Parts: sequence; C-alpha cells; structure tokens
Amino acid sequence: MHKFLLISLMIPSMLHADPEFKPRQVVKPFKAIVDAPHVDAGAAKPFVKDNELVLGVSIGQASRAYPINMLTNPTREIINDKLGGKYIAATW
Repeated sequence: MHKFLLISLMIPSMLHADPEFKPRQVVKPFKAIVDAPHVDAGAAKPFVKDNELVLGVSIGQASRAYPINMLTNPTREIINDKLGGKYIAATW
C-alpha cells in the first residue's frame, strides 16, 4: 500500500494579496456557436471522408457526428447544440 503526503506551500506574497481582484482580458472571447449547420449522413460525403475521425453523440434515438477536423480550429472548440430534446456541448 502506498502512502502519500500532501504538502501545501504558501508563497509569502500570497498571504498579503491585494483584496481587490482586477482581472484583465488577454484575448477576446470567441462567439458561441449555437446554430451550427448540420446535414444528414448521406449528404455529408462532400464534407467528411470515410477515414476521418468524428465525435459521435447519441441521446435516445437521436444521433449526430461532429467531424474532428471541423472542431480543431481556435474559434470552433465547442459546439452548443440540441439533440434528442436535450442541450449538449460537443467539444474536442
């Protein structure tokens, strides 16, 4: 059996931190993708090759595949969608 010892270190400057939190924006937030176009599986041939990876989601009788090549763009990390009557977030 392994035993682990958890050690907590406090940096002296953390003990007297400024009580006022002042966050700054480093990058502009991406606009949420909420109306992503989708097509039936038969119509997807021009967009997705047979050997490409997809993120598959099934809820009840409803299924959808999100091509990984379309989710690997800095502005397309998360697709907000509704599937099988439930709201989901598909991410890679």
